[in-house]
Amino acid sequence: MSDVAPLIREDTHAEEERKTSFLELFFDLVFVFAFTQVTALILEDTSVEGFLRSALVLAMVWWAWSAYTWMTNAIDIENAMTRLLLFAAMAAGFFMALAVPDAFEDEAVWFAVAYFVVRILNPALYLWRARGDAALARGMTRLAPWFLVAAVVALAGGFADPDYRAWIWLASLVIDVVGTLFVARAGWRVSPSHFAERFGLIVIIALGESIVAIGIGTSELTRDTTYALSVVVAFAGVVALWWAYFDFTATAAERALRRASPAARAPLARDVFTFFHYPIVLGIIFYAVAAKKTLEHPLDPLSEAGRWALGLGVAVFLCGFALMRFRVVRRIAWERVSAAGTALVVAVALDGADAIVTLGVVILVVVLSVLVETSRLRGLRAEINAA
Repeated sequence: MSDVAPLIREDTHAEEERKTSFLELFFDLVFVFAFTQVTALILEDTSVEGFLRSALVLAMVWWAWSAYTWMTNAIDIENAMTRLLLFAAMAAGFFMALAVPDAFEDEAVWFAVAYFVVRILNPALYLWRARGDAALARGMTRLAPWFLVAAVVALAGGFADPDYRAWIWLASLVIDVVGTLFVARAGWRVSPSHFAERFGLIVIIALGESIVAIGIGTSELTRDTTYALSVVVAFAGVVALWWAYFDFTATAAERALRRASPAARAPLARDVFTFFHYPIVLGIIFYAVAAKKTLEHPLDPLSEAGRWALGLGVAVFLCGFALMRFRVVRRIAWERVSAAGTALVVAVALDGADAIVTLGVVILVVVLSVLVETSRLRGLRAEINAA
């Protein structure tokens, strides 16, 4: 209990909660497609710059999706006009997703224009639906200029020289982040269960896309013992990632948000979900790249790019949890931090081992870290899961 005491308010009143709607799930599918398109972007350029550019594009798409998640958490979307505007944002998001692999090529304008439309529709819809809520409208009015400037800068990046495009898009992202850090929090409401559910669903859909990547990666393999072992090991990796998130962390994050004081809830939701879930999704995308490369030639050494994708993917995935825990209870999740460093070192060091062996050893590191954490926090896990 000491791990959660700093956050808990025992007198927090019960609140009316709602579930994620079918419209929201439909909306999320477009953005998950955009997330997985980052895999294609990585495979086109496996250099250090390629990995960094891919992480930047994913961060932009993630920020756009997160903005809509905040919006649908705060306003009623079950009316015809709101649905039509969300469909328009989905259409723009679909164009954006299709253009992700070409984000740093000559046709980058397709990505930039679609991204711009997605971003400006968000504050427009937010302000329109918040007309009857003075506090919410005031908070969005303060935040909207940051979002609009960031969208314009991102649009300019699509027309800029490719050598400078990444820097311009990074500036756009920085403007977004700074805006959320320094704009007053008054007026922002968070429905804890709905908010946590949206982020949990986006994680599980991303994991599902990793399974799709594994299936595609095995399409050229001969159906033999190597094929069976490769599928089992790669699938076990997805299961390990699922276990690391949904067995305990997802429930603990929701409880932390629910039991935070009203004044602390919005900043906590911003940090734990918007900021610290990004490395979790990035890690899943990197793992999908590594699994795909592994399954193409499971008995050959994994390429350098594949080993870095595997090590970095698992490392940033686990570090996302460590950041979440430190933000909530000011404790370091040593099991996950240690596993992150070990996974990265092992993946990079095993340059001569068969690809399937490298993948299996890294997955074992994740599994052991979760088992150790489960044993150490057995009482707390039981209490939170029971609640």
